[in-house]
Amino acid sequence: MYFIKKYITLSLLLLISLNQIVAQNNYFENFKQIENEITLLTNLNNLIPIQRLDYYDILIVNFSNNTFNTFEEYCNKYTNCDFVNISNIKKSDNFKYFKNYNLLILITDTLSNIEEYKLIENIKSEKIFCSFSENNSLINNNFEKDFNSIVIGFGNSEIHQQLAAQLIFGGICVSNKLDFDLNNYFKKGSGISTISPIRFKYTTPYELDLDSVSITQKIDSIVNNGIKNYAFPGCQVLMAKDEKIFFNKSYGYQTYDSIIPINNSTIYDLASVTKISAPLPCLMKLYDQNKFYINAKFSQYWKPFKHSNKSEITVIDALTHQAQLTAWIPFWKNLKDEKGEYKRKTIKQDSSRNYNIKITENKYLYKKYYKNIYEHIKESPLLEEKKYVYSDLSFYLYPPIIEEITKQEYENYLYSNFYDILGCNSMKYNPLKYFDINDIAPTELDTFFRNDLIHGNVHDEGASLLNGVSGHAGMFANANDLAKLMQMYLNYGNYGGYRYISDSTLKKFTACQFCESGNRRGIGFDKPSIEDKKYDTPSPDASELSFGHTGFTGTFVWADPKNGLLIVFLSNRVYPTRDNKKLSQLNIRTSIHQVIYDALKK
Repeated sequence: MYFIKKYITLSLLLLISLNQIVAQNNYFENFKQIENEITLLTNLNNLIPIQRLDYYDILIVNFSNNTFNTFEEYCNKYTNCDFVNISNIKKSDNFKYFKNYNLLILITDTLSNIEEYKLIENIKSEKIFCSFSENNSLINNNFEKDFNSIVIGFGNSEIHQQLAAQLIFGGICVSNKLDFDLNNYFKKGSGISTISPIRFKYTTPYELDLDSVSITQKIDSIVNNGIKNYAFPGCQVLMAKDEKIFFNKSYGYQTYDSIIPINNSTIYDLASVTKISAPLPCLMKLYDQNKFYINAKFSQYWKPFKHSNKSEITVIDALTHQAQLTAWIPFWKNLKDEKGEYKRKTIKQDSSRNYNIKITENKYLYKKYYKNIYEHIKESPLLEEKKYVYSDLSFYLYPPIIEEITKQEYENYLYSNFYDILGCNSMKYNPLKYFDINDIAPTELDTFFRNDLIHGNVHDEGASLLNGVSGHAGMFANANDLAKLMQMYLNYGNYGGYRYISDSTLKKFTACQFCESGNRRGIGFDKPSIEDKKYDTPSPDASELSFGHTGFTGTFVWADPKNGLLIVFLSNRVYPTRDNKKLSQLNIRTSIHQVIYDALKK
């Protein structure tokens, strides 16, 4: 009887798997068919694909009674877009409403109310018209005059919507032509080609000849086992190959009480992934501009080191963690005296002009306390031996160094030169300034310093003393936006048709600098272990060209130029306590990373 039941169970599982494979195959075939039908009829000044995302304030205007949730979702994967139905705008107010936008994307699945388009014909913004109607015969030569670009999708399915969004933002390119006369103006053979994709394509593993069902089942099993064993309450997993995101899935909840589910927009504290996602791109850009020299003495950029035990430290040694710096300093402990009381002129219960750095609701730090932090770093002892020891200390100093070199506020320099152009709109320091608290996963229930749940504020104590903005920690993001930055690195400095950093600089910074002495590190980036990979977070199959970083809160990003692979894993494994080591003990991040390497071998 046991064997009969086991046989029936295995048969059912096999049948479910086969049904999943058939469904995934059918989906992909439908995906490819629609991709081969969507047509770009006009494209004045090559507006599509949209290039500089920082230049455009985009409004999507729905001229239909139906919703276009998938179109909106996929546009927002690339950048922030506002969305409105034309019926909600009074004719008398339309100019006032539209004045804040310099790009309008008009969408509809019916052309019956064509007179409504006259509402926007005198608005000077650039305009894209996107039709999901199966009957596009009313599109005429007046449309070419009124719109910079015209996209027709011949259907209103979710696939039609997502592919139209991907075309507009450069996730796919098209060369499709009409195979019939649309009307007297757009005849058979009409259609404009776009040259090549410039941003992520959102697709399925089948496009990459990977087994979608097997990959999904294996990652689901690994993640769900982690949640079941309380390694983390939830997470995001994103995988891309050759600039194609083929897996992007969220699991679990923000906390173990299962109230707020994780979705692909949930924002996580990146912890030490901040190092390669915030100060490092700025330093690489300045290195390109000959304004920052990695072989210079650190004291050239941080004057307090000139007359200290750190006067001979070089920048490259600091960035590769072999500058003999102490691993870390618990700065928050220096706020208290021997009795455990806060020292005079450090913390107040109420905010004021001089105490304006919010630690918690009833703890406000003296505004110039950062000077104490810098002084402690300067006076800290050096390790006896010059060898690889991971240290946060130099990364505290890069934001003010960047400000001194650029003469710009650090966050503004970072956002304007990188995140705004990339469309990394969720990547922010102090995310509560920009997002609702329910959009952010909490981290730890701090029982020793802040005595509060850390939610929306930086988890790292040192970064909290710097008002949440530091080079070693403090950045928040979702997996999709972090992947854009990592893909730019993987492309050796180029993404979205824009070059951020030279390829030579990125190749230098992502290469192992001191392998001969046993130090695996790149310049800022982590690398695979040189010999024993047993305790590595990335897959043992990750190539020697690969690079990335991990974060204390349970984050992990890794890129492999050898095979175009990229993985982002975000979690809040420190909820409710940092003492939880199960994420590493269960080898979850490595196991997930290994799934895709195993899939490539088949």
